[in-house]
Amino acid sequence: METKKKSKLGAIIAIVLVLAGAAGGTWYYLGKGNSSNAVYVMPVSSFMEFGMGTANRFSGVVEAQQTVDFKLDTSKTLKETYVKEGDHVLMGDILFSYDTDSINLEISQKRLDIQREQASITSNNERIALMTDPLDIADLRNQNAQIEYKIKALRNELSNLEISLQNANVVSTVEGTVKTVSDGTTGSDVYISVMKTGDFVIKGKVNEMNLSQLPQGTQVVVRSRIDDTSWNGFVSRVDTGQTANDNNEYYYGGDSSNQSSKYYFYIELSDSSGLFLGQHVVIELADSSGKSGLWLYEGYLEGIDSDSPYVWADNNGKIVKRSLKLGSYDEEIGSWEVLDGLDINDYIAFPDGTIKEGQRTTTEYVYVEPDYSDIEGDMDFYSEDIVFDESFDDDMTMDGVEG
Repeated sequence: METKKKSKLGAIIAIVLVLAGAAGGTWYYLGKGNSSNAVYVMPVSSFMEFGMGTANRFSGVVEAQQTVDFKLDTSKTLKETYVKEGDHVLMGDILFSYDTDSINLEISQKRLDIQREQASITSNNERIALMTDPLDIADLRNQNAQIEYKIKALRNELSNLEISLQNANVVSTVEGTVKTVSDGTTGSDVYISVMKTGDFVIKGKVNEMNLSQLPQGTQVVVRSRIDDTSWNGFVSRVDTGQTANDNNEYYYGGDSSNQSSKYYFYIELSDSSGLFLGQHVVIELADSSGKSGLWLYEGYLEGIDSDSPYVWADNNGKIVKRSLKLGSYDEEIGSWEVLDGLDINDYIAFPDGTIKEGQRTTTEYVYVEPDYSDIEGDMDFYSEDIVFDESFDDDMTMDGVEG
């Protein structure tokens, strides 16, 4: 029995070693990249898409606060416009007004219509008082019910006209700058747009497959592309009413399939100091524990146990050692927080043990089948000669001795 266990264990170890050798060959050629000895490198952002390190990231741009549109009521006649493009307006300032003369005429007409219908009801009631025929009485009462319904409709119309009269002056609901004043040729019912004054907002783009990650209120960290400045904010809205223009450089996280629709989302910041209009930034989702930033799988790091950890990174087509400043370590995902020295736009290589500083880099992966000719024997050696004993114990140690 012990012999069988040892034979079985030896076979398992042999299989594991062969498979490990195959895996090692795969990583070797991933590092080599191709037969010209160029080192294959990948962008750090692609690791984020594969879930190696941290949550999805999105590229964003700094924009002005919300733009408020004021539409024309086509049932009214425009009288006067009080602002032009570029004007600064305060909340409550009159933007444009409607002609009230026509509204007053309609109000007078509705009031006359109501009085006429009420007079008809009074006349019918006087006639009913003199009648004795039940059928004639029922007919007039039915007419009165119809007239009362008509009067109700007229009163609703009158109420709307009176409200229109009160709103003859359209006022700005925000403080800001007049962005556009329509000349009537755009085909839109938006007459005036006012760009709200205030802090900046961040506009990003999200793939439809990742919409569930960005519900309203989601906490995010916005990071500068030029230094280590960051800002805290939250998702204020996602514009799913219109698909965003496809622009690959504008999107980093999640499923980037060209066949999937993308939508704009907007980030409101607690403080936008230091940002400027049109600035490009990186948006990171902050998880419930508050973790954010760049986290890199430990397999890509060298010198972790020393004071000088580094990765193999591309530098103008050559592979070099890039020193890093590491933060905390997440044992669950086997990743280190990278505080400094690496950006999601950098390209790095897997350290397969063959890389030499100064080698040429490539982003074109060419797989070369590993050569196993030096492996003695054949994998069929375990298929017939080894008897697997059902009594094989889970607690058996590597030397075949039970613990």
